[in-house]
Amino acid sequence: MGNRNPIGNQAPQNNQVPRFREYTLTTVPVATIYTENEHLGIFTIPPAIKTPINRRDNTKYCRYHRDIGHIIEECRVLKDEIERLIQRGQLRNYVRGNEQQPRQPAQENQQPRQEGEYIEVRVIIGGPATGDTNRARKNYARQARSEPFPHQINLAEHKNKAPRLSNEPIIFTKEEASGLWHPHKDAIVVALRIASQKVYKILIDNGSSADILFRSTLNRMDLVGAKFESIKSALHGFTGDSIHSEGVLNLPVELGTHPCQHIQSVEFVVVDCPSSYNAIIGRPTLNAIRAVTSTYHLLVKFPTVGGIGILKGDQQASRDVYEAANRSSNAHRMNIIKTFKSLLEHPPSRTIAIDSGAGHPPPNKKSSSHKKFL
Repeated sequence: MGNRNPIGNQAPQNNQVPRFREYTLTTVPVATIYTENEHLGIFTIPPAIKTPINRRDNTKYCRYHRDIGHIIEECRVLKDEIERLIQRGQLRNYVRGNEQQPRQPAQENQQPRQEGEYIEVRVIIGGPATGDTNRARKNYARQARSEPFPHQINLAEHKNKAPRLSNEPIIFTKEEASGLWHPHKDAIVVALRIASQKVYKILIDNGSSADILFRSTLNRMDLVGAKFESIKSALHGFTGDSIHSEGVLNLPVELGTHPCQHIQSVEFVVVDCPSSYNAIIGRPTLNAIRAVTSTYHLLVKFPTVGGIGILKGDQQASRDVYEAANRSSNAHRMNIIKTFKSLLEHPPSRTIAIDSGAGHPPPNKKSSSHKKFL
C-alpha cells in the first residue's frame, strides 16, 4: 500500500503540522486517543511518508497514515497532531490531571450501515498467495517436499526492529466454550473493521487459500481512491468451478481490541458473485498473524504486542447466514421447478413463421417458408 487512500472521516489535509519540543502528558497512549476519536473528523490528513517504500518495514502499519513503515504508537506526526489539538482546547479530557472529566462521547454522525446481502462461499483454492503463474505455484508445492531450514522462520518473520509479540501460550479453556449452544456445527463468523469501517458477517475460513472481499460489500463501503492490482490466477471451489477476480485490493484490517490489537494489511481478492458472507479471512491472513482457531469455542487467538488477541465468533450470525443460504438455494430450486412446470402446461409453438422478405404471404407449397422445429 504505497499510496495513501483518504478513507473515513478526516479534516482537510494540512501538511504544515508543527513540531513541539515538549508534549502534554496524557492518560492513555496516542493510539488509543486516535482510535476513540477518529470518527469525529478532528484529525487532519497526514502528509505522505517520505521514505521510499522499498526502504520501509512492511511488517509495520500506521493506521493514521494508512501506510506501512511504522506502527501508530511510533507515529511522531500523530503525536504532533494530538498536541496541536490539545493546545486548541480539544481532547482535554485525556490530559493527565483532568481524569475526573468524562471522555468525549462517541457521537456517530452517520446512520448505521446495512449489513448487506447474504452470501455463501465454502472452500476456496487459488488466489495470489501461492503465486500468479504456473511456475510459481509448482515451486510453492515442491517447497513442502524438502525439510525446512530452522532459521527460515526468523528470516521471514522476525525482521530488525519489528515489535516483539507476546510469548504467552495460546490455550482454549472450558469456560470459554460456555455461553454457546452445544453440540454445534457452526462456522466462525466475526465482525471486523476494514479500512476503518465495521463489516459484519465475515467468515474465518482455514480452508480458503485467499482472503476474499465481495464486490457487493466493496460497493457499500464506498472507498475513495481504492486501486486494484490485476491478477491472472482464478479461484476454484471444491466442485471444480472457477471464477475470475476483478483484482487485488490492499486494505487495513483491525483485529482484536486494545491493548491486544493488531492492524494487518490484507491483500483481498475482489470477486463479483453472490454469497452469504461479506468477506472471507483465509489462510494468508491467519498465517500472517499466527492465528490459532477453535471452531468448538468459536474463537480465534493470535499474539500481539500487548498480549493474546481474541476474535469471538457470533453463533447467532453464523446460523442466520446458514439459514439465509438455504433459503436462497431452495428458492433457486423452486424457480427451476416452476419454469419446468410452466413449459409442460404451456409448451411453446413448434411452428415458427419466417418472413420470405418479398412482402407477400408465402405460397402454400411444400417449399413454403414455414418451417417446423420439433
